[in-house]
Amino acid sequence: MDDSFIAKPLGRRQIDQAYPLVCAIAPGLGIDQWRAFAAALLDSATMGSSPKGGGRGDAGTDGRPAARGIMTVQNAQGYMHGLFSYSVEAQLLHGRTLCVDNFVVLDLFDVAGPAETLLQAMEGLARRLGCTAIHTTLPERYLPRDSRRNPIPDCFHSEGHRQETVRFCKDLVVVNDNAPDLPDGSLRAE
Repeated sequence: MDDSFIAKPLGRRQIDQAYPLVCAIAPGLGIDQWRAFAAALLDSATMGSSPKGGGRGDAGTDGRPAARGIMTVQNAQGYMHGLFSYSVEAQLLHGRTLCVDNFVVLDLFDVAGPAETLLQAMEGLARRLGCTAIHTTLPERYLPRDSRRNPIPDCFHSEGHRQETVRFCKDLVVVNDNAPDLPDGSLRAE
C-alpha cells in the first residue's frame, strides 16, 4: 500500500468533487442523479448518529462507522483517486455482509496504490461493522475480456477476494408498466 493515499468517508462538501470519478463507471450519469444518490447515502448514514459522531455519519455513539456510506481514497492534497459506496446487509450464505458497489479508481500512474488503499479500508470497515463477508460488485469494465491482466481485479485477488457469483441486470424502466410517463401523460409501451 502506498502511504501517500488515505481512505476517508465522502464529506457532503465533496459530492461534486467525486462526480468525475463516478462518471468513469457511469458515463452519461447526470450530476443531479449523482447528488441525489450521494446525499441519500450520507443522510441515511447520519440518521441516529450522535454529535460525537461528527454529524457526517463517521460513527455513532458506539464508535462504529455508519452502516451505509461512501468511502474515498485521497492523496495528501485532498484529490480523490477513487471511491466506493457501501451498505451492510443480511445475506443468506454469509450473514452480516458489507455490500460494495460503484468501486472506481482513476490514477494515471499508480492504479494499484489507491485500489489497495480502498480494499484495505473496505476490510477495516467490514470488521468494525461486525461483518462476516464482503460482497463487491465491480463495473463490467473491470472484467477482463482478453488475456491482458487488469490491475483492479488483480488487487482484489491479492487482497484475498475471490469471484463468487455473476450478477445479471435487467432494466425495468420499460417493462411491466414501470416506464416513466411521457410529457403528454401517456405511458411508454414496448
